[in-house]
Amino acid sequence: HALMPRKLVIAEDESNDPGVVLSRGMDGVWADDFHHVAHVILTGESDGYYASYRGSAERLAETIRKGWLYEGQVYPTTGKPRGQPATALPAEAFVYCLQNHDQIGNRAVGDRMTGGGAKADAKTYAGYAALSTVLLFLPMTPLLFMGQEWAASSPFQFFTDHDEALGRLISAGRRQEFKGFRAFADPAARERIPDPQAEETFTRSKLRWEEREQGSHDRVLRLYKQLVKLRRSDTVLREPARERLEAAAQDGLLIVRRWTAAPAAADGQDRLLLANLTDQPIAAEIVAAHLGTRSLLLRSDLLDERPGSLPSWTAVIAAGVAA
Repeated sequence: HALMPRKLVIAEDESNDPGVVLSRGMDGVWADDFHHVAHVILTGESDGYYASYRGSAERLAETIRKGWLYEGQVYPTTGKPRGQPATALPAEAFVYCLQNHDQIGNRAVGDRMTGGGAKADAKTYAGYAALSTVLLFLPMTPLLFMGQEWAASSPFQFFTDHDEALGRLISAGRRQEFKGFRAFADPAARERIPDPQAEETFTRSKLRWEEREQGSHDRVLRLYKQLVKLRRSDTVLREPARERLEAAAQDGLLIVRRWTAAPAAADGQDRLLLANLTDQPIAAEIVAAHLGTRSLLLRSDLLDERPGSLPSWTAVIAAGVAA
């Protein structure tokens, strides 16, 4: 911090210890619980550390309220208590993400949240757009990984460039690492894990910039542009105060409300996010009860109409005061 210009120092630490910021001088810390819950919601995965998370709107709301999910409970992955309450941390100290180099690159084949290519269906893109809307609505600091803003299909695989002797050990160790995963219990399956030393592993990890103007990628990019613009310009969303943040859930519907302490602007004094994180629509009467008289600001499917029922895997942001 003494260096000029002043540096921003972020800790990569999974202990859920607020002292990393409060006592050790960090400006923020990666809060991976948000990523893990969101990932399980969309993918349903339960291997590795994902076994310690349930993919539900209720669990995501709990994470948002607390800042992180584990604050002293036993962490099933280790069988030991993990974390401490983070009530003293400001919102901007939590770094939230849907993707980063570790969460993708440390996967066996480096696949992204959307799967990429033929694996990415309409539901996956819709769910990704809804979760992206949640991420950029919250007051926490969002981390956007390369190509995330257009749901890039290119993987980010684990690649290395070591000398031949070390390289052989890296290649063998990489495949051995996934022996305990159900999908790679068969040695033949592990042989399909990309070789970190192969040049094509690196080449496959490069972004395909032409995707930005194609199909679902174009729609996701337009959504991200609108979300970033709203986050930057909106009178309520510019205020990062956690004390003016509420999060709850009801039968798969995530409900997040933010408001300002300043006099109400012409377009209202609060902002409400509703995100349907299920495969079924949310009934119109439930949506209407939450929205009240609020006006629509943005939908994750980029439609410009106020929802009746809320379609599956769709999020909306509205402004105003509830009726």
